[in-house]
Amino acid sequence: MTAQLLIRSILAAVGLLLMGMEVRAQLAVTEVHSNQSTNGTPTLHADWFELTHYGTTPIDLRGWRFNDSNGGLTNGAVTLGALTLSPGESVVFVQDIDAAAFRSWWGAALSPSLQIISYTATSIGLSSTGDGIRLWDAAATQEAPPVVRVDFAAAGTNSSSFTSDAKTGLLTARTTSEVPGAFLATDNSDSGSPGIAGPSIPLTITTPPTQKTVNPGDAATFTVEVAGLPRPRYQWRFNGTPIPGETGASLTVLNAQTQVSGLYSVQLDNGLATLTSTEARLQIAAAPSAPRWLQTPTELTVLTGGVATFSATASGVPEPAYQWSVNGQPLSGATTASLTVNPVTAVQAGQYSVTASNASGTISHSVLLTVLSRPDIRITEVSSARTTLDPAFIDRVGFAPEDWWEITSFSPVPFSLSGWRFDDNSASLGSALTFADTNLTILPGESIVFVERLTPDQFRTWWGTNNLPTGLKIVTYTGSGIGLSSGGDGLRLWNATATANADTIDGVDFPAGDPGISFNFNPDTREFGKLSVLDLNGVFQAPATLEGVKEWGSPGRIKAGTIVTPAKSPSLTITQTEAALKVVLSAESGHTYRLQRRNEAGGAWVNEGEPQATTVAGPVTFSLLLDPNSATVGLFRVEVQ
Repeated sequence: MTAQLLIRSILAAVGLLLMGMEVRAQLAVTEVHSNQSTNGTPTLHADWFELTHYGTTPIDLRGWRFNDSNGGLTNGAVTLGALTLSPGESVVFVQDIDAAAFRSWWGAALSPSLQIISYTATSIGLSSTGDGIRLWDAAATQEAPPVVRVDFAAAGTNSSSFTSDAKTGLLTARTTSEVPGAFLATDNSDSGSPGIAGPSIPLTITTPPTQKTVNPGDAATFTVEVAGLPRPRYQWRFNGTPIPGETGASLTVLNAQTQVSGLYSVQLDNGLATLTSTEARLQIAAAPSAPRWLQTPTELTVLTGGVATFSATASGVPEPAYQWSVNGQPLSGATTASLTVNPVTAVQAGQYSVTASNASGTISHSVLLTVLSRPDIRITEVSSARTTLDPAFIDRVGFAPEDWWEITSFSPVPFSLSGWRFDDNSASLGSALTFADTNLTILPGESIVFVERLTPDQFRTWWGTNNLPTGLKIVTYTGSGIGLSSGGDGLRLWNATATANADTIDGVDFPAGDPGISFNFNPDTREFGKLSVLDLNGVFQAPATLEGVKEWGSPGRIKAGTIVTPAKSPSLTITQTEAALKVVLSAESGHTYRLQRRNEAGGAWVNEGEPQATTVAGPVTFSLLLDPNSATVGLFRVEVQ
């Protein structure tokens, strides 16, 4: 809000009762599941969420209303009928399907006494790309803040629900087998805990608002971070007086002037406790002032085809203007606080500079953009743990089969995998796991196996030490939200510098497969996605699995243990004498090279001389006798097979 509006709002609020603070309903949304994130039968794909009462006396919710994060109090909100919650009780609200269908979905693990309320609303949908839920009491007016307000991030197609984080109370955790009370739905194993909420969490302020000094006309934003369940309602204050309408987790004062300098704080109330933060002072700097950096861009290393974003923020009076340059040359139209290069090419490497200037002065800052060639590293095998048909495996071997997958390097140089990330078919950098081993490097022609939860020794026991390549690197990973579904899924691999979801090193998708058989890579066609075939391209039966029970794969090896590296495009050096022209290139072993020529005006490429097959790496030379009567020899290229 502007400084003038802030002052008027504070004066108007003096003597008024704080809107919403008198409502001390001890309620919390403790679980959310989007219909777009389930594995279930299509007729049971339904949004649902869980509301839990943490108070000590029953609460009557008749006439209360709820909506998603976009609808507001009157635009399609659902009004509750007769509904009473006892202390500690949870209720589930499910869209479009009735209680019997919900129980059929989740099965006998649901409490027989759980209240399940069905609702129908065309304008409410809990999006798997991120959404929220708002709940108002029966007496709320259009201007009233919600009694309960929660938001959740993108869920993707992960079949687990969002639940309350055990430390913060935020709706950010995903239900896994480690979450108390979690279980799998009868219909295709969605993960959740409907009707089983965790305990309340004491209300605390983890990060209070901090002091701000801004120039006249700048914006100042105060934030607070809190832990607690139920989640609190917020009321910001200026010099101890409530600011009407400022009931979010942050407060922004626009066009700051001297009359809004003072002390800002926030009061929190979750029905179980009330807290007020320490006061943070807003100071207005004297004007005018030369620019000064609040944020400078950082040096970036990006792969070709990736995205490079530089950001800078300067403060000054009047507000500074920006100009970006590359290698000393101003970039046309690059006059905002950030600069994005997308996609990055090799020629865009260099020194990037930004200046911030106003009538009082100019400042500048320069950084380097380094562009690296994109590595040819591919996902070459994937196996889902749920596909095993050996029911006695865990009793016989001592551990359960787990998901595993493999990458292979077809690049001619080693690559560090430090900071690299991966995700399933939700394909989100925000939910991706990062390789924990900062010293992990993949060598040319090397395969590395990644296995969920199992140790390298357990994986070797499963697949047989003698069947795996000597020195095979086996990396263990753990993390919620990444599971390779036997019903079809995918994998995405990013390097450490990627900032966009689409900027992957490699990505594969696979359908529902045959139990026990991995999806593999064909070294001849360079394609991924076919089921492994026993004794073909190094595929073998896992020795820890019972005879007659299929467990086929080729972890760590391609084409019976050898990796066929794709040919590199050769660099040519051409020299000419009076009578001959020589074309020299550096060849790789195992490939055939053929010189071709065409006229500069176009036309078809014509083979020149005999092809040369190589058995060892080294230089290859093609020699051509020149026609002294010819005006031009044309264009040359070398074809590699």
